[in-house]
This record gives sequence, C-alpha cells and structure tokens, in this order.
Amino acid sequence: MPPLCSRCAPELARLEPSARRLGDIEACFLYEGPLAVAVRRLKYGGELELAGPLGRLLAHAPVWREGWDLVAPVPLHWRRACARGYNQAALLARWAAREHPQGAGVAPRLLQRLRATLPQTELDGAARRDNLGGAIAVRPGRSLAGRRVLVVDDVTTTGTTLNACLRAVRAAGAARAAGLALLRSAL
Repeated sequence: MPPLCSRCAPELARLEPSARRLGDIEACFLYEGPLAVAVRRLKYGGELELAGPLGRLLAHAPVWREGWDLVAPVPLHWRRACARGYNQAALLARWAAREHPQGAGVAPRLLQRLRATLPQTELDGAARRDNLGGAIAVRPGRSLAGRRVLVVDDVTTTGTTLNACLRAVRAAGAARAAGLALLRSAL
C-alpha cells in the first residue's frame, strides 16, 4: 500500500487484519501520525490536494474486492457543506473509486442529512447514537433494490455515523451494504 510520501511510510499506523473490520464497517489505519494530520488538513484546512493521495490509500482496502454497484459518501448537512465548501468523504470516495474503473459509480447525493446534528467528535457513544437517530436517509425516489452499496467516510470511531447510513441504505432495499473509513480513532 503506497504511503502519502516515502518519509511518512514508517509512521503509518496500519490496522492489523483482525482489527480492520467491526461488523459491516472496515477501516484501514489508526487515527494517528501523518494520516491523522493529513485528514485534519483536508477536512478543516481546505487542503483539497490531499484528497487524491488519501483516496488512493483508501482504494487498497480489502472490502473493494467484494464488487459494488454504488459508492456513497457519508453526507454533510447542507449548512455544513455550504460552510466548508466540499464534502471530504465525497472527495475520498471519488479518488478511491477511480482506482477501480470497472467497478462502482460514485453517488455523491444518494444519502442526505435530514437535520443538522452536533459534531460526533463532541459526544460519547450513547450520545452519538441519539444525535444521529433519524438524521440520515436515502434521497426520496431512489430505490436500491438489489444493489450493493459501499458507504465511505474519512474517520470512524464508534461506527455510529456509518451504521446510520447503512440502515438507510438497507431500508431502501440494498442487497448488501458496508461501510469503509480511512481511519479509525479511539473514543
């Protein structure tokens, strides 16, 4: 798996294969070191040039081998998307999907946030679940009957956000749904 740069390679905190997957959610690296810095710079610093290298790292996750019909990024609420100007999960999904040209199409607007929620980073596990209850849905008129959908995010901690997305995708009829995050942080 290629690092962001040759200097960073020894510092990448790869998750052991046995720790990569929790339920239907896979993560590639621990939220530490140069990758954590790069994700923060992309997400909060507007350094969009990091999306390509980070997305290409995400493309090496074993879950891609399953074959997907659609790749959907975790959605931002429209106010947060307007304030930030972009959705970092959508950028990562696009770059990762480019590495699989015969595979899934990216559906950046498949999922939507129905209401603004507090940032999950400010909450503990139980509060995270309450915060996202009923907040994410598949856009009206979209049927996913028989489709295989991979939902992508930059960071997962408890899996609450990705699980909320997976519930919405399954409720719309998806035959298979899984989540993928570049980094996993500790709560």
